[in-house]
Amino acid sequence: MRIDVWLSKVCLLKSRSQAKNGCQGGRILLDGLPVKESHELHPGEEITLRLANRELLIRVREIPTGNVARKDAGLYYEVLEDRLAAP
Repeated sequence: MRIDVWLSKVCLLKSRSQAKNGCQGGRILLDGLPVKESHELHPGEEITLRLANRELLIRVREIPTGNVARKDAGLYYEVLEDRLAAP
């Protein structure tokens, strides 16, 4: 599954287009390096999300096969680090 689709399915970002823009703007990193939105994601990979006021480091646990309920979204990733973004 593409990284932009995965980020929106597991409710880390509101939409696929938001994930796409984040990849193109260098705000989404895979294992510390910029990633294209078309990257095929695999369990065990680490994603850094640079949001407006915080930075999340997450590890992919699973790739969903269909739609994901918001209450179940946390089953597909593990938050390794959650810190305030540098100003």
